[in-house]
Amino acid sequence: MSRNRLDQLRKLPKVELHRHLDGSVRFETILDLSRLHAIDLGTENREELLKKTKLTSPMRNLEAVLDSFWTTQKVLASYEAIKRVTFENIEDAFRDGVRLLELRFAPVFISEGKDLENDEILEGVLDGMSEGMDRYPVQVGLIFIVPRTLDLEKNRAAFKEMLSYRKSGHRNSHRLCGFDLADSEDAFEAERFTQFVEQARQEGLGITIHTGENTSPKHVWKSLEVYQPDRIGHGIKAWEDPKLVDQLVEKGIHLELCPTSNYITRSVKTLEEHPLPRFHAKGMPLSINADDPHLFDIDLVHEYEICARVFGLGEKEFLDINREALPYSFLEEDIVAFVGKHLEEEL
Repeated sequence: MSRNRLDQLRKLPKVELHRHLDGSVRFETILDLSRLHAIDLGTENREELLKKTKLTSPMRNLEAVLDSFWTTQKVLASYEAIKRVTFENIEDAFRDGVRLLELRFAPVFISEGKDLENDEILEGVLDGMSEGMDRYPVQVGLIFIVPRTLDLEKNRAAFKEMLSYRKSGHRNSHRLCGFDLADSEDAFEAERFTQFVEQARQEGLGITIHTGENTSPKHVWKSLEVYQPDRIGHGIKAWEDPKLVDQLVEKGIHLELCPTSNYITRSVKTLEEHPLPRFHAKGMPLSINADDPHLFDIDLVHEYEICARVFGLGEKEFLDINREALPYSFLEEDIVAFVGKHLEEEL
């Protein structure tokens, strides 16, 4: 695709609802933070480290990809490091043309193996987000993740502290607006996490669930039954069940789609097989997302380029997708309305 066309795609105002801040760390930031904190990343060779932290071709499976997260996880070792990475995620999103961004993070994943408290993590994320919004015209929301395979009681403690911070008056703490279940979906029965989801909903958080990424339509059906989510992370296996697709459309459940991520994790065999354009043709509410851009060595514009070149989507489809994605944001209505007004002015 020509440079001029890529520039046009970059300028398109975008809504991104699925980006993991703790899974997308710039390579130079990994180097800086590992030196600062004297962290052993398993190699001091730059090329070897690139191979460990950049996944550019299909891996064995999703679990193999998740293993790569643990290299970058090591450098999230302090309040300052977390603040920096959060800020840089917002800066990256702004450069992609994003006007509303929802970043998700898992305190229990970040703290694993470290002497790092939940309050340090939450304040690092909140303060990095505030600094990012001070610098760039991006409205940001935060989604709290419970990783299914990590310690349940640690997840419970982090969840409780997040809810406290949300009411604390800490700057922009009201932007803790969503809840997500992530990590290996078939590791436990869905009911194990029902209490988290119910409490999150009672507290006014939007609910999104990682489901149907590398599993099956049955897992998506189960997530609908047990969790009643507002949105679904990935959900691409739903396409294999026409009744499920109809159900998702009927209920207006939004799919957060990430083509390159699904290709790297072998959730789809080829990009051409990705169901994104077919979901769109069926009227499915959806968004286009980068998931973990630095891990996959991409940016969000790369995903738009795929949608244009491989799926045949044009500017009208992109504008429609972003307009329709905006109301599914978990941010407060006045923030969403503010972004919507400015989106229309840009268009």
